[in-house]
Amino acid sequence: MKKLKRRHYQWHHRRPRSLGGSNDVRNMSHVSTAGHQAWHTLFRNFTPHKIAEIINETWLDADFEFVVRRRELK
Repeated sequence: MKKLKRRHYQWHHRRPRSLGGSNDVRNMSHVSTAGHQAWHTLFRNFTPHKIAEIINETWLDADFEFVVRRRELK
């Protein structure tokens, strides 16, 4: 498999800044440029619950349900 060069990656905010996310390292993921673009094309800056709704209504086999839940604090 061809190794991608560094310029083919971007930083992605896991919680979008428009929804209160920060630039803290825990909120950032280093993702491929193509994957980043695809994510925002499909899901823009929607909340996790809205993303799950879109996945269930559009992409997932009707016999299954994609569920999102908030993690419990440790």
